[in-house]
Amino acid sequence: MRYKDFYVRITPDKYIPRVGKKGDKILCEGFLIRIFADEKGQDEIDNFTAAVGFEILEDSLAEAEQLAKDFVECEGKEYLKIVK
Repeated sequence: MRYKDFYVRITPDKYIPRVGKKGDKILCEGFLIRIFADEKGQDEIDNFTAAVGFEILEDSLAEAEQLAKDFVECEGKEYLKIVK
């Protein structure tokens, strides 16, 4: 997906490590979100994961897309510094 001046690739991920409420390590489902400067996906600027129950509430591509947009909104100026 294209958002602002960046390209976003979102893929499902079933093994995102997080720390549960009791301090135990757990593996969560969610998404790997990658931000690129180019349409072909060769110039990666950033990547992060969105785990269900942590960064997103449900296993929904729409929620992952909204989180990616929020990141671009917050980090867009920093991303542009990296690209230039």
